[in-house]
Amino acid sequence: MESPHGFTIRQGLERGYTAAELRSMAFTRPARGARITAAVGDEARALLEAVRVLARQDSFFCHTTAARIHGMPLPSRFEREARVHLASPTGGSRMRRPGVVGHRLKSAVEEVDGLRVEARADTFVHLATMLSLEELVAVGDWLVSTKRRDPLTVQDLTDALRRYEGARGLHLARRALALVCVGAESPRESLLRLLIIGALPAPVLQHEVFDATGMFVARLDLSWPRLKLAVEYDGEHHTDPAQQERDRIRRQKLRALGWHIIVVTKDDLLDGGQQLLRGIVAAYERYSSWSAA
Repeated sequence: MESPHGFTIRQGLERGYTAAELRSMAFTRPARGARITAAVGDEARALLEAVRVLARQDSFFCHTTAARIHGMPLPSRFEREARVHLASPTGGSRMRRPGVVGHRLKSAVEEVDGLRVEARADTFVHLATMLSLEELVAVGDWLVSTKRRDPLTVQDLTDALRRYEGARGLHLARRALALVCVGAESPRESLLRLLIIGALPAPVLQHEVFDATGMFVARLDLSWPRLKLAVEYDGEHHTDPAQQERDRIRRQKLRALGWHIIVVTKDDLLDGGQQLLRGIVAAYERYSSWSAA
């Protein structure tokens, strides 16, 4: 594939560069046989550009490489993944070189930031060979989130699964798709929702609360409106003092309206969330009995 940021050594020589120039600081060498302009300061992007110039014109990035390009939420173990997943259309030859995992796929392809990448729905299907059920649901929730500028629909993901009948990971992809839900706004919220629905009726996502005058008060991560019971996940940005003060005022208003708030942080999920779940179940049962009284 051609790249505006680099070329193969052979192409460089054909363009008039000397061997000394190709060894100079003007270029980086993320992969053997490729030269990328030093202006591409991001190491990960430079590697993608290097693989790009070495690949066939019809090749495209796939699997976790495609997921990162699309911006999908991946587990932390993939943050420093050195391998690049590159696919050729079915029938084409796979790239075989160190650091590149070659695939032959029939994916739909789109362009993202100048790169040929398999479409998001296809990426979801192929991630089923690399992620756990919970991790794949988090990706699915992200894909269908209406907070995104161009969300997919559950039907889009369903159609992608049908195109890959018999493919590896399809059973897990189907299980994950059955759990994908519009409304989760972070991978931790997705995990929290999955934890809860294993023991309780599914909570409402992003329920909006208004006061007696019709003034908007809050949008709740997960809640049972009839019980006025909510579970809220506080991520890293909630450690900021200004945000903490906003959270305090917001929850004070909610409690004044009769809401019961359970606040969750990442530490509550370290044991798989089992102690947290027991507390949520106890609160649900307690407020259910009050509601029935």
